[in-house]
Amino acid sequence: MYDIQKMTLRDMSECGLALRRLGDDALTMEEVSNNIIHYLNQNFVDSSSHEKACVLIRFFKTHSYRELTPDLQEYASQILRDRIVSDHLKCLTLLATAGELPEWNSRYQSVGHQAIPLVDEDAIARIPMISQLIQQLGIDTGTVVQPDPNFLADLEQKMYNVFYVPNALDSPYIPAQAAFVAPFNVKSVLGFGGLLPSGNMFTILMFLKVFIPPMVLDLFRPLALSIKMAILPFDDGYIFKEDIHSKINAEIAEKTHKQSRQYLNSQIATLNQLLDVSEKSTIIQSDRLEDAIANLHQVLDKLQNTQMQLIQTEKMSSLSQMIAGIAHEINNPVNFIQANVSYTEEYTESLLRIVKLYQQNYPNPPAEIQQIIKKIELDFMTSDLKAILKSMKLGTERIRNIVISLRNFSRLDEAEFKTADIHSGIDSTLMILHNRLKVSKKNDSEIQVVKNYGNLPLIECYPGQMNQVFMNIISNAIDALELGVGEEFKSQNPQISICTQVIDEQWIAITIADNGVGMTEAVMSKLFDPFFTTKPVGKGTGLGLSISYQIVVEKHCGDIICHSQPGQGTKFTIKIPTRNLHG
Repeated sequence: MYDIQKMTLRDMSECGLALRRLGDDALTMEEVSNNIIHYLNQNFVDSSSHEKACVLIRFFKTHSYRELTPDLQEYASQILRDRIVSDHLKCLTLLATAGELPEWNSRYQSVGHQAIPLVDEDAIARIPMISQLIQQLGIDTGTVVQPDPNFLADLEQKMYNVFYVPNALDSPYIPAQAAFVAPFNVKSVLGFGGLLPSGNMFTILMFLKVFIPPMVLDLFRPLALSIKMAILPFDDGYIFKEDIHSKINAEIAEKTHKQSRQYLNSQIATLNQLLDVSEKSTIIQSDRLEDAIANLHQVLDKLQNTQMQLIQTEKMSSLSQMIAGIAHEINNPVNFIQANVSYTEEYTESLLRIVKLYQQNYPNPPAEIQQIIKKIELDFMTSDLKAILKSMKLGTERIRNIVISLRNFSRLDEAEFKTADIHSGIDSTLMILHNRLKVSKKNDSEIQVVKNYGNLPLIECYPGQMNQVFMNIISNAIDALELGVGEEFKSQNPQISICTQVIDEQWIAITIADNGVGMTEAVMSKLFDPFFTTKPVGKGTGLGLSISYQIVVEKHCGDIICHSQPGQGTKFTIKIPTRNLHG
């Protein structure tokens, strides 16, 4: 069974093979058409409900009036009333039908469709569905009414197409809206067919309970040719069951018919058509597959970026909250200590003055006091106490500066574009990374940070995100310098230089360079790829520079460029506009 809404190239090939074989044991075209209709009715399903997709499916073929059975001639004559009927008058004749109602499963019980006279082009135009069907199949109405033998051979090889009404409800081409379309929930109408060597037209019409997407239409053209292959042996032979008087005579006639030159030529032409349209369908499906693969790659890239952003957002959110919490917890006791250091210093000065006055007024204290003075080294303690208090004051000041840097770096209250001091962000980052600037404890080697700041204006940016960029790049520079310690090319003076400058009224540049191990071209080509890292397992996630690239390029409409050579260090240049280009 096939989901008619999601027909594939494989489905079309399997279905076409089955359809071509349905005429192998048949004696008449009516029998073949019944086989075809019942096969399609049984095998085209709606995958969502697992029910048949067709409300009604029918097989029509045009015949000359003289080819019709007596009962069909009488049927056509009643439609034409008193009009004289020509033997050559074409009638669109119902050969097979299947549907949900019992009366839809027999051509003899069909009302109004057993044999429809196609008197002339004007008469066809007055039947909207038939007119539109003929046009969409690519057949001229004049050819249907009066086939021209001089053009039939060429037309027969070209006329195979699809009749398609995507929305049956309220369509001007589908009659019986109130009696048929609405109550039976007909959503789309699909037809396919073509011309036979005799000049007669055949078509299959399917009234469906599901919407048919345009993308599957091309797969029904090969099915029209497969059906043509099944009915070709009967084009000029036995059409109706009533035509057969004996099975033996039918077999002899069929054998003779199959040997006819016209039949063989038509069969060859149809096979060529089938090959041609199948190849075209294969190309179309291949193109769609390639487009689907390309879309999947795009979706995968988006998912990777989304995953990366989620990881980094969660990471930075947690880090910012942790930093803000630590800064808050440290800030309270530091403020208490700093507020009391000045009082301690003042009280100590007062006590030392009293001690000094005692020494001046009582130069010869008792022996017990002299022993204590000697034991505690009063003179040294007096001078050292002042130094200790001064160090405590400087220490608390440094802690307060670190807390301010932590709070500036986290920037939890700055999620929107706002003016910010780039230099303040860089200095806060360096303050946080201060402890990492000592790359070797053995020889006390320390990274020298050289700052060459230009006169930058305040920049419209995401301050917290720009701090994140500085943190990622400077951290990587420290890693590169740490890796260089102990190597043959070891830097005598490990150094990170940070330079800022105004390019013009609209742009500034920040350059962060190190004299570390450097990188190869191969590494630089993947530098900004998500999850790419050269660090050992557990040392890096490969997200830092990728996130930095997104922040600079996508969030700030800027640019980030890397220049590096092995053993020659690395330089990152960040260019960002002074104003928000997103508007």
